[in-house]
Amino acid sequence: MAGCIAGDRARKETLVEYGFRLPSALDNRPMKFEEFEALAPQTIYVSATPGNYELEKSGDEVVDQVVRPTGLLDPIIEVRPVATQVDDLLSEIRARSAINERVLVTTLTKRMARI
Repeated sequence: MAGCIAGDRARKETLVEYGFRLPSALDNRPMKFEEFEALAPQTIYVSATPGNYELEKSGDEVVDQVVRPTGLLDPIIEVRPVATQVDDLLSEIRARSAINERVLVTTLTKRMARI
């Protein structure tokens, strides 16, 4: 917000200086952060990576969000041996095909993804 205020002021000063706006244009400005903060005494800060300001303001009341906002759960990740990766893939495809499901294979390994 501080950058918004400074940028708005600089832009308007230039417009007033060159006669494109009246000096009274400088009176119409965005709220300063302190003014905004005074209007919202109770605030919920939502951030994946809270900064020092959010941590300081929230004190000891920091909560980690466990469920994704979309309602989707994290996928189960399986790590399998490289030696049998193609056989594993083919058996998974056959298993899905047997129950009339579709399969989309994008890549097997990071190395193949770079090719």
